[in-house]
Amino acid sequence: MDCSHTASRSRDMEIIPFNPEEVAPGSGLEVRCECFHTGDGVTLRLKRYAREGAQPIILVHGYTGNGLEFDLPHRGHNLALFLAERGYDVWISSFRGCGRAPYRSDTNGWLHSVDHLAALDAPALVDGVSLATGKKPVWIGHSMGGMVLYMYLAGARIAPGEGGSQVSLDPLLAAERNRSLLGGITIGSPPAFYHGGGAWVATLSRLPFFEASVRALIRLCGLLEKASPLLPVSRLGDLVARFPRLGRVLAMHGPIAIFLYNRENVYPEVGYSLLRWASDNVTTRMTAQILSLVRDRDFRDFRRACSYTERMAHITLPLLFITGTLDFVGAENIRAHGYELVASGRKRFENFAGYGHTDLVMGKRVQEEVYPVILGWLEELGG
Repeated sequence: MDCSHTASRSRDMEIIPFNPEEVAPGSGLEVRCECFHTGDGVTLRLKRYAREGAQPIILVHGYTGNGLEFDLPHRGHNLALFLAERGYDVWISSFRGCGRAPYRSDTNGWLHSVDHLAALDAPALVDGVSLATGKKPVWIGHSMGGMVLYMYLAGARIAPGEGGSQVSLDPLLAAERNRSLLGGITIGSPPAFYHGGGAWVATLSRLPFFEASVRALIRLCGLLEKASPLLPVSRLGDLVARFPRLGRVLAMHGPIAIFLYNRENVYPEVGYSLLRWASDNVTTRMTAQILSLVRDRDFRDFRRACSYTERMAHITLPLLFITGTLDFVGAENIRAHGYELVASGRKRFENFAGYGHTDLVMGKRVQEEVYPVILGWLEELGG
């Protein structure tokens, strides 16, 4: 059965009181919790800045994150609020197992890969928002959130099979999905890894043991899964909430901060809020699949049977590709295997100087430099 037709038929909604700790006060926006149900019975909960009749936007988070990365409690560093206050109907999503109450999505165990997000969660989000609003939404995905868009547009299906879930790429479903959205924006989302990475990845990748270490980490994920398939990254948020002073140190000097963003381009309080609110759980299978980019160069399904990279040339959805010169995923990977390959009649590539990976969403000058580019693209789409 085609999950894209069944995933989102059931929808629930409730009004959520305004919480000034979640977002800068004074927005005057109606905040709702919306629920969609995937084809395998998982409930996804979204925070919505509701503007009935306006163009809907779906914000989709990255690996080890949740939707609140777009909705940090700081004006000037909050893409969700920026778009909502400019007239858009903004839906902040969190994949299965992710989110903060009352917007935490359920999970059907912790054995899912990124393929499940593309084949099950993504159709639930797109179909759900489309049915609720009567409009084609625009998908804005950061990091893995943009990679899931590529996979969704490739027609990813998933079904039980021998030894676990089996992925296939359906060309007819891909064509349908490319018509299901008004457009898309990917932020720091590599469709391949043929040109190495930027920032700290570029340094590590020159070391002789780099790829061997990555292969060892992939094997370690398989071993960890036997004990527990869940990697509880959300505990980081709990830790920094309990010890704010430590959290502020980690936000500027900790290993996650070094990996995630250009620290010179992030205010300490904003970095702290990112760790507190948007650190979230992943699975060993998701981790192994993301790491496999270094080994395979192509972005493949968890079992390495299908190449999503090979399907990039069949994408026709209007797309804006955003990256930064210090983005560790490597700007050339996005340009050469995303922007240059897709068959989209309308496409654009933006590489922001001095930006790392996550500061493309919440850096010091995003409201003056990055957000206006996103807004301009939305206006070009007619949204």
